[in-house]
Amino acid sequence: MTLENHITSVLDQIGTAKDYPQVETIIVNSVDQLKDKKYIVQEYVDELEKKIENLSPIDLNSTQFSCFRYALIYLHNYVVFRKK
Repeated sequence: MTLENHITSVLDQIGTAKDYPQVETIIVNSVDQLKDKKYIVQEYVDELEKKIENLSPIDLNSTQFSCFRYALIYLHNYVVFRKK
């Protein structure tokens, strides 16, 4: 699976998430899968953040919008706190 396909899959999963704990689980699992395949996690996170930021709120319902916004926050904190 290419990085782009992996990101698309994660976006689809976040889009169907019902709450923040599900979003966290999706992100942690996706990063763990990448580590197993020797991808660079920072590259993945940067690309995923860009894709989420480019989503149009008009195309999302309130739960999706909230989950994608939370995913951005969680991704940022996940990377920042992993570096320490």
